Amino acid sequence: MIEHRDDVAVIVPNYNKTKTLRACLESVYAQTYRPAEVIVVDDCSTDGSLDIARSFPCRIVKLAGNQGPSGARNAGVAASTTPLLFFVDSDTALAPDAIENAVKAYRETPDCGMVQGVYDTEPLYDDGMVEQFRVAWENFDRTRSTATFLSCTLIPRAVFDEAGGLDERLRDGEDFEFGTRVPARYRLVVTESVVTRADDEDQLLPCLWERFIRSSTLPVIVMRARRLRHDGATGFRLDMIGPAPRTRRRPPRISSMTAALTLSLLPVVFLVPWLVALQALVFLAFLAVNLEFFRFAYRLRGARFGTFVVGMQLLYHAVFFFGAGLGLLRVAYELLRGQGEPIQPGVPRAASAGAHQ
Repeated sequence: MIEHRDDVAVIVPNYNKTKTLRACLESVYAQTYRPAEVIVVDDCSTDGSLDIARSFPCRIVKLAGNQGPSGARNAGVAASTTPLLFFVDSDTALAPDAIENAVKAYRETPDCGMVQGVYDTEPLYDDGMVEQFRVAWENFDRTRSTATFLSCTLIPRAVFDEAGGLDERLRDGEDFEFGTRVPARYRLVVTESVVTRADDEDQLLPCLWERFIRSSTLPVIVMRARRLRHDGATGFRLDMIGPAPRTRRRPPRISSMTAALTLSLLPVVFLVPWLVALQALVFLAFLAVNLEFFRFAYRLRGARFGTFVVGMQLLYHAVFFFGAGLGLLRVAYELLRGQGEPIQPGVPRAASAGAHQ
């Protein structure tokens, strides 16, 4: 049964997603809970994906210059009128009941500030084992993490505005940073009933580079979050995840350190043979920390995929470690220059520049 309601706006930021935008919008218009508004924000695409958007009865916002995901999402919010905002990435496709289940979770949860969905374990378009690893990891991580993601997420407009919107200075990690500014009286609900399929990165080097860039923003986000907490209670009530309380999961420090040390010792063990034993111990520690995910991968696709995932996870977490190290240098730079102040919750945002069509 299809419900037609006037309380949800779907916001789709798009930049050069010809491959996936049609599937994304088809999934939005096939929802059992039809949104009142569908807004596609084109971030200066050059691949013809804007023509795909024009073939649907959605509202199009064309940005004057490329502003990244934060600017595109803020522009979509500014162009919408409904009390509930549902964010969808243009390289994903929603399950038919995603919005319906998100609204239901929102209505049933007191003080709900965000309903966050998860990735399906199957890619939108299966392009090989790297992509299979990515979506498997995203599914696993998002059902256990307390970080905020906006690829399949419902947020009340009042909460979005109270938190100050998305930080347009960030080109990555902006969704995680947003969650650190939400007043602490709100709850974050992560539910596996809200599902989307993603067409994720399928090449090894771009996959690792994306991970490196995202992790390099993490220390900056943490610094800004700590500054905010000196002024008041911010950050979701992170022990209220889904139907059962969970404790806050810390960043993958041990996993990333053991992965980085395992790989860093590779060229050294040929010169200092006794370090092989140390490397083996460090690698065993890495395996132990990630054992739950390795079991998950084995159950999902079998032994061959499980073995591949061990190598990918080793690279993935080592890259995270080195990216976070670069981020610490950026923090030091911003502190020396007196920059990097966080957005203050409750301060009105300036609307992003865009032409409406």
